[in-house]
Amino acid sequence: MKKNVILFLTCSVVSTFALLGALGAKNPFPCFGVAFAIWGLFFWIASRRNKRKAERRFHERMFNEYMRSKARGALRR
Repeated sequence: MKKNVILFLTCSVVSTFALLGALGAKNPFPCFGVAFAIWGLFFWIASRRNKRKAERRFHERMFNEYMRSKARGALRR
């Protein structure tokens, strides 16, 4: 959560400066490209982190279920 906030603020600052730079540039399209690429990179990184967290939660849940089944099996003997 903390890393996402820092990443969001960094992307906001970089894209703001890129868009402000586009105002005074002779050819603003490279600055627009930088601004939109930064946001694309932000969404890509955020979705990758969420995917990893979901995988980790799934594996932890499966491990806990396995350990519960082993504990139930030991009580039956």
